[in-house]
Amino acid sequence: MRYLFLFGFLGGSFVTIGQSLPVDSLKLVPDSLKEIEEVTVTGSRIAQSKKNSVISVSTLDQKLFRAISASSISDALKFSPGIRMETNCQTCNYTQVRMNGLGGSYSQILINGRPLFSSLMGLYGLEQIPTNIVDRIEIVNGGGSVLYGSNAIAGTINIITKQPEHNFIEVSDKVSLIPKGPVEQAIQVNGGYVSKSGKNGFLFSGMNKIRDGYDRNGDGFTEIPRVNNSLLGINAFQNIGRAIELHADFWMLHEQRQGGQQWNEDPQQADQSEFRNQITSIGQFSGSWKSRNKKWNIQAYTGYQKTNRHHYTGLNHAEAWGKTNNVTLQSGLQFSFIQRFGEKNKSTLIGGAEHYYDAIRDEIRGYDYLIDQDITQVAGFLQDQLDLGDKWSFVAGIRTTGHSKVHNLIVTPRAAVLFKPNGQWQFRLSYGNGFKAPQVFETDMHIAFANGGISQIRVDKNLKSEKSHAYSAQVNWSRRRKRMLYSSELTLFHTQLLHSFVLNEIPSPDPGKTLLLRTNGSNAEVSGLSESIRLRWDKYLQVDLNFTYQESRFTEAQQWSLEVEPIKAFLRTPNVYGSSTISIFPEGSWSGSISCVYTGRMLVPHFAGAPELDHDMILHTKSFWDVGVRAERAIHIHKFEQTVRIGVGVQNLFDSYQSDFDTSKYRDSNFIYGPPKPRTVFVDLKWVIGGKH
Repeated sequence: MRYLFLFGFLGGSFVTIGQSLPVDSLKLVPDSLKEIEEVTVTGSRIAQSKKNSVISVSTLDQKLFRAISASSISDALKFSPGIRMETNCQTCNYTQVRMNGLGGSYSQILINGRPLFSSLMGLYGLEQIPTNIVDRIEIVNGGGSVLYGSNAIAGTINIITKQPEHNFIEVSDKVSLIPKGPVEQAIQVNGGYVSKSGKNGFLFSGMNKIRDGYDRNGDGFTEIPRVNNSLLGINAFQNIGRAIELHADFWMLHEQRQGGQQWNEDPQQADQSEFRNQITSIGQFSGSWKSRNKKWNIQAYTGYQKTNRHHYTGLNHAEAWGKTNNVTLQSGLQFSFIQRFGEKNKSTLIGGAEHYYDAIRDEIRGYDYLIDQDITQVAGFLQDQLDLGDKWSFVAGIRTTGHSKVHNLIVTPRAAVLFKPNGQWQFRLSYGNGFKAPQVFETDMHIAFANGGISQIRVDKNLKSEKSHAYSAQVNWSRRRKRMLYSSELTLFHTQLLHSFVLNEIPSPDPGKTLLLRTNGSNAEVSGLSESIRLRWDKYLQVDLNFTYQESRFTEAQQWSLEVEPIKAFLRTPNVYGSSTISIFPEGSWSGSISCVYTGRMLVPHFAGAPELDHDMILHTKSFWDVGVRAERAIHIHKFEQTVRIGVGVQNLFDSYQSDFDTSKYRDSNFIYGPPKPRTVFVDLKWVIGGKH
């Protein structure tokens, strides 16, 4: 209750609980509360209003991005219920998203509904993708996403990019400064064109972000790496008549990242260094056909992701240069058919087939390190949503997958029910079955520094597939009264993992190398609840809150280190976490916001090697309150429909930041936790000509 009381003052995540009102009632609602009925696509792979989606979907949009001055996807995701963004390396700062207490490899990340976000891209991709190309992010918490694949054990994150809707040009610049530290500058450019007929158009995007390295404790080694990140992209569409729509998207990302000692010099000349020079291209194409009676919709799609990386991870000038090549291909065909029975009953049948291919080769000859992995999946899926009147909706679906690393056919079902007794209440129940194949490359395969050398992960030759059962129950309530809007969403979740993947330390013949074995541990369970609350007072104030309490445990104790007693609790997983925002005059010419991300206490592994520690141990961390403030002035100029926005603010206002980093070249680079940056002052400017702003 203490945490709920504190969060009540600081607000929470931008999760809209969509509710419709009768037309006559809407006449009595102020314009500021006449929110557009939110449409989502992730829950059932077709566009439908959020309140009618049997699968609960949370949404992060441009309003949130502006309120928290988010430059990248990773800045925004931590404001969704049940999600934490975690930094996992003190030297290079790779990140992972944790949903419902599970690690990053348990989440399915999509780009416009396509699983082109590979495990390699997941290391840095959420920080590389800027918010200026994103329309919104839709999030489904919970496992068994039949329509997108069996790996979504923790949930699905769908990054939906902007599409051209009108003519405009937009330029923004954000300059951030860490006191006694580096300056970061992020410049973003967008522009769109739509023909007078509205049948074709395109949108282009560009971004460049630069930042020098930051050494927090003065030992000559970075806690935040040097980064130079850029993006170019274009989205286009063409409509042929009223029945056919064609869409094409293409993005090119380049990033150079370097941390450790001498972060602006040759990395091999440093005592300890990590260097990444990575180029990624992503392309998508889709075509859809709609029947005249709007009952049939058929879509064909294809896409690819290609990453080339030149990298270095070494100690004491070692020959530790490596190369990585990763290619992901996906194509598929999907149909939907709507059949009505009477005035209020209907069935929506969705089905299709997909082919997925992922190949990665990662090699460091100096370490005799090689991953050469090819995965092919062929899948078919079928789901039916049955709507009975205004109150009841049911979903049942199944996906069958042939996986090149698994001998048997993988069958994953899911089912859900939605009950709406009236316009204020919604009740949801869902079950999903998940599956994780014993593939080699995952986000945890990153080579780190530990025990006075490097740490490396090997895979058990007898590694078995991991399975899951995920259950959730949800209650939604919302109400409008004159100038007030109230909404609440309470979710209970329980996930059971069978033959869970774990990392255990094993003896190493090389004293300069720590070996961790990915193998099957005991079964595990994750249970908890999350609460989201929204309060809006006309055009004056909006308060959003989300809070999660959970417990994550193995049924048998797991030994992650040879020097520490085995434990049942999940590491790096707090029981309590959440986020909040308060927006003042959110649509006015003057506006302000207060945001907060809370991270509770957790158990963090700490390998020996640095001067501060001579034996492995588990640290029980303190809690963190990462509070941010922002003020904005919007100036509207009627000529050419221009808008200029000037924002200033501070992130991590109270400098709630880790204070016990390891020092020297022999530090444990994975010993990092808490907020990703210390106190940071920023100024952001945006200039828009034409269109919506």
